[in-house]
Amino acid sequence: MKLIAPLLLLFSMAANADSIEPIETTLNEDERGLVAWIGEREAEIVSTLRTHVEINTGTENTAGLDQYRDLLAKELEDLGFATRTVSSEPLETVSCAGGKVEIADHLVATRAGEGPRLLLNGHIDTVFSADDEFQEMVIDGDGKIHGPGVADMKGGIVVMLYALRALAETGALDNTNLTVLLNTDEEIGSLGSRPLIEELAGQHDLGVVFEGSYQNQLTRARKGLGQARLKVTGRESHAGAAHQEGVSASLELAHKVIALEALTDYDAQSTVNVGVMAGGEKRNTVPGCADAYVDMRFTSEAEGIALLEQVQKIANTNTTKSRRFPDYPFSETWAVLHRPAKAMHPRVDALIAQAMGISAQIGEPIVGARYSGGGTDGSIAQAAGLPTIDSLGVDGLGAHSSRESTTVVSLVARSQLAAVMLLRLLQE
Repeated sequence: MKLIAPLLLLFSMAANADSIEPIETTLNEDERGLVAWIGEREAEIVSTLRTHVEINTGTENTAGLDQYRDLLAKELEDLGFATRTVSSEPLETVSCAGGKVEIADHLVATRAGEGPRLLLNGHIDTVFSADDEFQEMVIDGDGKIHGPGVADMKGGIVVMLYALRALAETGALDNTNLTVLLNTDEEIGSLGSRPLIEELAGQHDLGVVFEGSYQNQLTRARKGLGQARLKVTGRESHAGAAHQEGVSASLELAHKVIALEALTDYDAQSTVNVGVMAGGEKRNTVPGCADAYVDMRFTSEAEGIALLEQVQKIANTNTTKSRRFPDYPFSETWAVLHRPAKAMHPRVDALIAQAMGISAQIGEPIVGARYSGGGTDGSIAQAAGLPTIDSLGVDGLGAHSSRESTTVVSLVARSQLAAVMLLRLLQE
């Protein structure tokens, strides 16, 4: 059943069009069997998601990430995968507090067989720390699921697992060439796992990422992302008795924040957001340290490089002056472009068109594709040369907030879609 080549031919004329038209398709007997097998396990799938969601896996909660990774390793080993862990070095932080960010080990699972080499990718960390109030999964009477990571992206991991389970039941996983990569640092930019992603991308033919979709649209292309940390050191002093003896780190940081935010250019679709800032420790002391954590979004590599240069220039230019203490304030900066922009790709467009056609037969149809300002590890993989379709996970809302949600219908329908898509890819 070799459908991809015809799909590519049909889609080649529209590869640069504003929208993607679905490819009409009919499910064969094997595919209908996969859909039925998953549909019969709705309660089990929802229960599995609850188990996953209620293990806290905030990026810095290495104990929770270890627990969740071990659970997933057992699940994949039961499906015939060989598993291994890969470590990343701790990250030094440029901040007033200093220290390092520990990164939990990543999970790689493989089946070394024949045929197309597929890399399935997801991340197991969330933005919700172990002490966050948002910890439990709740289901409304209308089938709406709320919980930390239900959409981003434990829902996607459950979709992937049940697609693989359905394929295993039919023997379709036998002698296949599959790799599953589940990393633990995606929410901080995959700063530790990026070399691993790039290495695996070079060993495969196609990437499949199970991030969530939005309003039943898959993601066709994405912005690039960068991040920066700024630390300003001033001179502490008593705020009343010796104010003139101090040099305010917070005042200098405030000037830098205003300049950084002014780099946002909506016409160019580039944004700079100072998401975290802090300074000083006491009301009655001129602050001796202040820091900020900055997010950058851009549409091209050239634009990203230019934006990074502007951020670094602002960080290195002082507005606050002190005649008595000319060595203060001074600044330290760490900045990186951690995700390249993800461009449209004809191979990916053809798969989106196919997914739209298949989902129309299953239910919860995918209605189109969009350009996203959010990033995924698929951007890294595709920049390394691996065509990658992403957002095949659940349809969700409110990611990174206590409003995060998906639905039971989407959870089951996306599992069914993933099973059929993977079967067709494995049979190329």
